[in-house]
Amino acid sequence: MLLSTIKPRVFHQKKTELQNVLPLDTPFSVHIDVCSVCNFKCTFCFQNDKEGMKKSGVKWGMMDIDTFKRTVDDLKKFPQKIKKVKIGNHGEPTLHPNLPEMIKYIRDAKVCEIVEIFTNGSKLEPTLNQKLIDSGLQRMNISVEGLTEESYKLVADYNINYNEFLANIRDLYQRKDDSLSLYIKVVDHAVLKSEPGRPTIDLTKEQKDYFYNTFGEISDEMSVENIVPQWAETDQNELNDVGMYGQKIDVLKKVCPFPFMYLHINSDGTVAGCTLDWARKVLVGDVRVSTLIEVWNGEQMKKLRLQMLKGQRDQIPMCNTCNAPNVCVIDNLDPFAKDLISKFESNA
Repeated sequence: MLLSTIKPRVFHQKKTELQNVLPLDTPFSVHIDVCSVCNFKCTFCFQNDKEGMKKSGVKWGMMDIDTFKRTVDDLKKFPQKIKKVKIGNHGEPTLHPNLPEMIKYIRDAKVCEIVEIFTNGSKLEPTLNQKLIDSGLQRMNISVEGLTEESYKLVADYNINYNEFLANIRDLYQRKDDSLSLYIKVVDHAVLKSEPGRPTIDLTKEQKDYFYNTFGEISDEMSVENIVPQWAETDQNELNDVGMYGQKIDVLKKVCPFPFMYLHINSDGTVAGCTLDWARKVLVGDVRVSTLIEVWNGEQMKKLRLQMLKGQRDQIPMCNTCNAPNVCVIDNLDPFAKDLISKFESNA
């Protein structure tokens, strides 16, 4: 029985017309990557590009508690509450042993309206489920990477006990109340392109029905998302004509909206202008030496935004090969770029 609402996660809240509120004195959301390592190696993720990860020179690991608390404390200095603090992006946050305590620290600090995590759900089990509920977590996004044990091995290179996986999600759903919203999505196919040893696996109607029938009883919202080339500088960067949420891609955007809306804090405390900068090529600060409000209003962020507005994205490392503005975000600042330049040039 389908109890869940079928809705892409980007539409679960009313969208603000971004061009009408810029410049922002407070970022809409802050992404804190408490753990940059992952137990999955999904074919469509940069984590699968082992050679690229090695060449990046990034030290992958877990955020220490002091850096985390400093990050959260910094959020109190913004003039408004953050709409969302998002935990997890480059890695699997449930691998961090202090995750429940971290979430509770954010809730107790009262710096945001919503705290949510992004997880593959593989480490959920009754004890952790209860700890996450008790922490005050308000939204959990679970990415389902396959509908069988065999597909998990092919897509994520992970041996999963599917019955146990389902039971642990069901346990969470039955334990929680309405203060925690559970969103579950499955990808429409395993990889972007078909190659020997990497076949494209499109979900059939029967498989989608199975997804809706199975997870529809143990989630509040759910959807089937498209696999898109969101990770720049990987071999999965081939652009399709449909975005993550089914939006048609007919005009390529010049301005990336992300630096105007978000702050992303890496597991080592460095701050990126975009949550998708996995190789950390466009760093704009470091929470260990500057406050986040200083970073948000700083010269490096200002320079990045003006480069975007002036059509110079092709001159920015990482950004020059990135398709995320076209496939991962609905906002389009291109028609308003000229008017926004003067606002950001005069903004102190």
